[in-house]
Amino acid sequence: MYRKIFTDMYIENGFSFKEAVSEVDFVLEVLFEYTYKEYMLGKTLENRQIEKLKKIFTERVTSHKPIQQITGIAYFYGRKFFVNENTLIPRPETEILVSEVLKIAKNYKTSEILDIGTGSGCIPVTLVLENNNIKSTAVDISAKALETARKNADLHNVAGNISFIESNLFEKITEKYNIIVSNPPYIPLKDKESLEIEVKDYDPAIALFAQDEAGTEFYEKIIKNSGGYLLNGGYLAFELGINQAEAVYDLLKRNNFSGIEITKDYNNTDRVIFGKINK
Repeated sequence: MYRKIFTDMYIENGFSFKEAVSEVDFVLEVLFEYTYKEYMLGKTLENRQIEKLKKIFTERVTSHKPIQQITGIAYFYGRKFFVNENTLIPRPETEILVSEVLKIAKNYKTSEILDIGTGSGCIPVTLVLENNNIKSTAVDISAKALETARKNADLHNVAGNISFIESNLFEKITEKYNIIVSNPPYIPLKDKESLEIEVKDYDPAIALFAQDEAGTEFYEKIIKNSGGYLLNGGYLAFELGINQAEAVYDLLKRNNFSGIEITKDYNNTDRVIFGKINK
């Protein structure tokens, strides 16, 4: 009964049925390991648990704060990650980036990978969990984001495989890598007001917005400087924003990258690009 009460609360506040059901089930599972199957079998919750749910869902529907930030948990690549106001909430599109990097990593017996703008650390943590021959360096300009990334590495017992560096892009990087990966800020600041409340008001602006008209500011900075931090024949891989594939492709081409490939997401949108450097 309470499951319907909470989904109705969502719908009455303008959320879709699909979103209501998805988020209610998400919270039940992450907080109480309570599945839909158990609900159908008649398992009940304690009054204190129902009160906690009421508080969470009331905050969600009145403020539009993302449910992942309210609970402090998000799923990525089938695993739980800590998130908060200092980190982007991992998106399914970024899983495509990770999958492509894992394919590239098969070219090497061991892979040293640099993740620029690591946020929650979901990319490097997932990479080393999926391939125990990977070692990663996670970089972010935000000390608070790195604190969360370290917690996620500890949560998944991979802290020994990841180095964390507080750095503005390559500023404090001294090593060279087989692969550099990044999901950089790529939304033009001028587009801020067109975004959903959940994004524009709650995701960290430093992880979202580029200052230039096309949103390619950070792609250009990373591409132009990556040659000094990639081993010969190393790869550079990015998540792409909407309509940015052509511009990033041209940037890679002009900076001695070849074999450039673009992967589409679930909506047939160009979402990931990678290329191999020629030295």
